[in-house]
Amino acid sequence: MASSRRAIFGSETSARRYEPSRRERTVSDSEAWSVAILPGSGDRSQSDATMRHTHVRWFIGIAGIVMAVLVGQLFQLQVVHGARNQALADGNRIRQTVIRAPRGAIYDRKQNLLARNVANFDLTVIPAQLPRKDADREVIFQSVSDLSGVPLQEIKDKIEKAGKAVPVPVLIQPNVSREVALKVEEKLPELDGVDLDTNAVREYLDTGLLSQFLGYTGRISDEDSKKNPDYQPTDYIGKVALERGYEADLRGTNGAEQVEVDATGKPIKVLASKDPVAGSSVQLSIDFGLQKAMADELKKQVDASGSGRGAAVAVNPRNGQILAAVNMPTYDGNLFTHGIKSADYDKLLNDPNKPLFNKVTAGGYPIGSTSKPFVAQAALQEGTINESTTIEDKGFIDVPNVYDPSIVYKFTGWETTGLGIVNVVRAIAKSSDIFFYEVGGGFEGFKGLGATKLLDYYSKFGFGQRPGLDTGNDSAGSIPSVEGKKKSTGEAWTVGDTYNISIGQGNIMASPLQLAMAFSAIANGGTLYKPHMVDKVVDEDGKVVRTINPEVVRSDFLDAKSLAIVKQGLRQTMVDGTGCCSTNREVPVPVSGKTGTAETSSRGFDGKNPITKPHAWFEAFAPSDNPEIVVVALVENAGEGAQFALPVARETLKYYFAHK
Repeated sequence: MASSRRAIFGSETSARRYEPSRRERTVSDSEAWSVAILPGSGDRSQSDATMRHTHVRWFIGIAGIVMAVLVGQLFQLQVVHGARNQALADGNRIRQTVIRAPRGAIYDRKQNLLARNVANFDLTVIPAQLPRKDADREVIFQSVSDLSGVPLQEIKDKIEKAGKAVPVPVLIQPNVSREVALKVEEKLPELDGVDLDTNAVREYLDTGLLSQFLGYTGRISDEDSKKNPDYQPTDYIGKVALERGYEADLRGTNGAEQVEVDATGKPIKVLASKDPVAGSSVQLSIDFGLQKAMADELKKQVDASGSGRGAAVAVNPRNGQILAAVNMPTYDGNLFTHGIKSADYDKLLNDPNKPLFNKVTAGGYPIGSTSKPFVAQAALQEGTINESTTIEDKGFIDVPNVYDPSIVYKFTGWETTGLGIVNVVRAIAKSSDIFFYEVGGGFEGFKGLGATKLLDYYSKFGFGQRPGLDTGNDSAGSIPSVEGKKKSTGEAWTVGDTYNISIGQGNIMASPLQLAMAFSAIANGGTLYKPHMVDKVVDEDGKVVRTINPEVVRSDFLDAKSLAIVKQGLRQTMVDGTGCCSTNREVPVPVSGKTGTAETSSRGFDGKNPITKPHAWFEAFAPSDNPEIVVVALVENAGEGAQFALPVARETLKYYFAHK
């Protein structure tokens, strides 16, 4: 290497070393450059010098272009994308955490706790806070997999699906066990982007007695997120019933915290914070003691009858508040809090007694003889009958076919030997089918109320319309129409159809809640209310945020004089009628009521064999002279209302007046 240098620059043994001038050294350097770039040049002629100067200018030009590009890029980084890049840089040292707002609790009217929150941890990853190098990310993913037991590929897939720059938590493992949570907590300083998301899940303390009304919460779904874009992917949301209907009150407002962390992820200081606002609590009109008393007796009667299914509801007739509401069978809402197992859900879904179904609010049943107070009110108010009108109940009536008198239709009463001469009071008390056949549809020169007027009164009492329950999931039931039968079947309405709807059969279908609200209008003197289960909403300091006021659907549609006669019949039912006599002995106040035994065309659990037993109904209000509670009880396919449904109402009333 040295000899080569000597060959180029001259012998080092010369007396004087050659030192080129500054200008010569520059030229020499340029020359060397030109030789390197342009092979074949090396002669120091005039033309060569000119060419060298041209090359220099090219070099300077190229260098200028490169410099311009660099300056442009720097401008883009510092000015155009400065804020974004700064944010990304800050992301390496600033960690933002959501501080979840506690969900509001649910209480009964006496402040008994029905639903509360319990601590829960979710293992999450915030993709935007992960290391940028693939190798570093791989180490973290492997660590998370080792700690949690979640397969490595599953973790990667979740991050990939969410997006690598997403600044919100991605759920890796929900409901982390305490053991896993402790392990993760210990390793968090080494795991950039990994966090234990503190959350809360519901715990229901109602022992399942209100599950169909309270509903449940669950992890927010993709469908939920579309309607609620401000929710985090790991949030819980009310799914059904009250939890869903009052979500805005119960949820609260999340807070946030920005914390500066060091290179290891350890917090240095809090940069900014916003406190969460706890969700408001909901206080129900439900008396849980009354709820339990009703449930205990309903289960007893459901079991005794072999029915397997029943429903009961108690309401305040003065304002529409629901005091108790029971479905039988029921289910445990806690099954849903952490995400219900498929086996458990299938078991509930396939149970022929339908525990998930809210029979109180959404069931549709023929109401049978519980309809007779409404029919009596309509006939009295329209002048079809008066208090003195009497009809002989022989146990049956024969109705010849209008086109062929040789064809005779027999309509029988529940008492086939007859009840004798009855007026409207006794007809209600003894539940005379024959009386109401004739009052509704007419017979042998006696002009009845007629289908059109009768159906109009059913509608006024709220049948065929949703009651409007504040927690939702209430059905309209159904009432027929004269025109509707012709359109749907091609057959004309007959007097037999009118007879059927006069005793609550045919296509008169209603839920226990609908019947309770209609019967409340009888009890309170003619006001139909919307039912509501929530009494008030209260914030975390105990301040009332909102009171749920009574809402009137219809008022002053019942004649007071006619109503007094109907009420007399309802009281007589409990004195010496079909509801006599245990209730009078055991309930400390006068009770008015009506039994009901409704024929049904229900099929058995196999969907084929018909069930011959009718539905057992009972409706009551007390005290008779100034009602403050209405109770409606139903035991499906049990038989007589007096035998199986009446005891449910009786025990409910006993508890109510003993503990009010």
